[in-house]
Amino acid sequence: MKKFDIYILKKFLSTFLIAISLILAIAVIFDFSEKIDNFIDNKAPTNLIIQDYYLNFLIYYGVAFSGLITFISVIFFTAKMSDNNEIIALYNAKISPYRLLIPYFVGALIIFTPNLLFQNYILPSMNESRLNFENQYIKNKDVLREKKLHKKIDDESYIFIRNYDVRNKKGFVVDIQKYNDNKIIEKISASIIEWSEDKKLWELRNYQKKSISNERLTSLTKEKVLVDLNIGPEELFQQNRSIKSMNFKSLAKFIKIEKKRGNDFLTFYQIEQNERFSNSFSIFIFTILGFLISNKKTRGGLGFKLTTGLAICFFYIFIMKFAITFTLNSGTPAYIAIWTPNILFLLSSMIVFKKLT
Repeated sequence: MKKFDIYILKKFLSTFLIAISLILAIAVIFDFSEKIDNFIDNKAPTNLIIQDYYLNFLIYYGVAFSGLITFISVIFFTAKMSDNNEIIALYNAKISPYRLLIPYFVGALIIFTPNLLFQNYILPSMNESRLNFENQYIKNKDVLREKKLHKKIDDESYIFIRNYDVRNKKGFVVDIQKYNDNKIIEKISASIIEWSEDKKLWELRNYQKKSISNERLTSLTKEKVLVDLNIGPEELFQQNRSIKSMNFKSLAKFIKIEKKRGNDFLTFYQIEQNERFSNSFSIFIFTILGFLISNKKTRGGLGFKLTTGLAICFFYIFIMKFAITFTLNSGTPAYIAIWTPNILFLLSSMIVFKKLT
């Protein structure tokens, strides 16, 4: 690399580190001032506040907003270089914008690589402790209970549980229905369903079974029975929050299984899977956009460029949120909706960059 490459790369990374440190420090201060009453009222231990909550808080939001912080950082240091005529000097030395972007992309790659690693492997394992802390000391509620749980067990069977206790692997008021050609052929009811760890089967109490065969109804009643539902307690109850605790391989495997079962929440899982890659990839797109906004002198100077950058950030977040809502309500494949904002911003930056050159 040439001297100006190293110079730009140092400017890029140092500005990014300063920006992310300041933004996260401010975020922690505001968050702590907002939640200090919860910590005191619920008697949260100091070591858990630091280790389980704020350490994971810093990493989670640092990773989540890396793309946008990269964008602001690129605008800031490039605008200062432009105001100091350093960019113009490089152009006068017959260095093209394409060549000038190389150190920018190297810097983006240095940020992108750990970001992708954290998104898919490190952060998921850390999320569980942060979420558990929030539920115990901030929200102060038991999230390990579910009302009106319903799930597809296989191609023909569905299970409905009025109340389910995840911690004790126990449910109350159960209906298991089996269909054939959209007609119900079997219905099992029970007052309690509980997982037997020793036998790896579900125990049903106050068991009632009604079957329809050749238009004849048969009934069977037992006080207690063990049944194999081809589904364990971990698969029966899967909260949306626990998806954030899965690494890339676990999440991909889980989505594959739930797709076969026709899980109603499959779209949520696919959104999470695609966001982990689209958020990291946005670092490259925002690097280009930041360069395009700030590489030339303007009358408004640094303030105008930062204002423009912030406006684009808010617009990007709006488009992303709209895409997620649209996916959930329209049935559009998650990968199309989640990647659309990145594609639109990438095409826009390519068009503007072509005019620059």
